[in-house]
Amino acid sequence: MLSSLAFLIEEAGKSIRRNGLMSVTALSTVAISLAVFGGASYLLYRMHQFVNAQPERFHITAFFRLETPRPDVKDACHRVALIRGVASANLVTREQALEEMKRQDAKRGMQIVAALGGTNPLPDRIDVRLTSAANTRSVAAALADQRRFPEIETVRSEVDMVERLLATSTLVRNVGGVLAFLMLLATSMVVQNTLRLTLIARKDAIAIMRLVGATPAFIRLPIILEGLFHGIVGAAIAAGILLFAASQSSQYVMRFQTPFTEMMPPAPGVGIVVGIMLSVGALLGLGTSALAIRRFLK
Repeated sequence: MLSSLAFLIEEAGKSIRRNGLMSVTALSTVAISLAVFGGASYLLYRMHQFVNAQPERFHITAFFRLETPRPDVKDACHRVALIRGVASANLVTREQALEEMKRQDAKRGMQIVAALGGTNPLPDRIDVRLTSAANTRSVAAALADQRRFPEIETVRSEVDMVERLLATSTLVRNVGGVLAFLMLLATSMVVQNTLRLTLIARKDAIAIMRLVGATPAFIRLPIILEGLFHGIVGAAIAAGILLFAASQSSQYVMRFQTPFTEMMPPAPGVGIVVGIMLSVGALLGLGTSALAIRRFLK
């Protein structure tokens, strides 16, 4: 078994060397096609990452009535933490809020706290983080329920903005998935046609092998191994191109300190990108070579 496999691998290697020009053509086509597919898929994934991360940046803020005693505020904070969908409920006292405003004044060069004349009009508040942005509306409605939380005067949640972002995230995911599938289908067709051209150039050799009694499996397996080689090596080249382009574009974008760059989630690691590209290349090579050789073995 192992000797037969070694023989088939050796035959595939000899075939690649004998048909050097066609092998280079097939390899370059696979590399370019996968680089285009990988680049488009990477861009779509990063867009989805960005849009999907935005709703999670929002949180709900509930402001207490000024006359609410501190023990009642703490009790309400404990009850808020028990609401389904709440990840954390952080109490910010009116004294802490005033200190925050002082730091903002110092940072922005403003005098808002000084203009207050030593008074503190700020209420206690709760900053509520959610387990999922999809829970925003239900948690905000619970906090605004005066029967459950009579101590709370105002709730700020930006529900409409969060739901628009969630809808946009779903749209980007669905459209991106369809586009990625179409790109993969187009890449498969290009690679299959390229491999078919290499087989057309070798159809006489295949016919001779059949005449001397070679079985279809004996003819097919070296071709499939060649396709696997082209797929893996082409994918490795495409992954290198993709990672280089992503690194250069990231360095260029990071020169500009904007809210956009600060809100961008971290990119997938090198190992993940290479692993996905090699897997796609291997499957593409195996599948397209198996389809390309079928017509020559009928």
